[in-house]
Amino acid sequence: MRLLYLGLMPVLLLTGCTTNLKPVREFADETKKISVAFDPVINQAVEHCKQQFLQRRIYTTDKPLKGFDPEGAINEASDTCKPITDQMATAKEMSKALSDYAGQLSALAADGVASSVDDNYDALAAKLREFKDIPQEKIGAVSSLLKFITRSIIAKSQHDAIVDALSHEEAVGALADALVVYSDRVYSAYIQERLKDQPVFTDQLRAESASPISSRLRILDVYQQTLTLQEQHKATAGLRAAVSQMKMTMRDLRQNIDRLSSQERLAEVQKLSKEVRSLYQQLAKAF
Repeated sequence: MRLLYLGLMPVLLLTGCTTNLKPVREFADETKKISVAFDPVINQAVEHCKQQFLQRRIYTTDKPLKGFDPEGAINEASDTCKPITDQMATAKEMSKALSDYAGQLSALAADGVASSVDDNYDALAAKLREFKDIPQEKIGAVSSLLKFITRSIIAKSQHDAIVDALSHEEAVGALADALVVYSDRVYSAYIQERLKDQPVFTDQLRAESASPISSRLRILDVYQQTLTLQEQHKATAGLRAAVSQMKMTMRDLRQNIDRLSSQERLAEVQKLSKEVRSLYQQLAKAF
């Protein structure tokens, strides 16, 4: 074995594996795509919270127009949504951890060279105890996964390294599931509330007689916004389906670690690829 160095981070060239690892590489690539797909959903959660607050303030307030303070309303929306903003930061770190795991697995399955990731995942491990969407009994497994991501890999063979990487199946599933639950609890919930508000806003505009042309334009905006919200709401179903298949595919790879070259493994990964393609098609419509 030959020890290599990338900057100051030690890595190891792993040997002793002649198995075709294409299914593992493709699984890692699809998992990375899933982690990236969470980004727009996580980012939009805060925006939906703020827009809900502001639109309710605009359409349902009884205060005189001369007393409307746009800067104050925006600041109040930010303050109201601060808990969501704080949770978003943790969710984004979780998504990044899932992406880094996929990157590590891909590197091991490609040329057998893997380096540690220079991120502060100790801090994330501590934050996860306060993140309500991940079961507390899974924290230990996820903490072990984070240590795997950040440490230098030392193994006698590429095969052993792949076995070790796939042994974090429980934690990878817990991390992805927590992101799905978070997306449902925050992102989807705010979209559902905003969709319920849309007819109320339309009725308010129809009752406005001072400027009918302006009201018609705003009604059109509300209608188009409703269509966008409906498409964005579908994104969580795509994420849920992709994560579910990701977990099944990972289990299949782990249970058949000595048969990775078989067509059955590749067929299982192709199921995941299909779900991920469907997910990205939905994201394209939503965002």
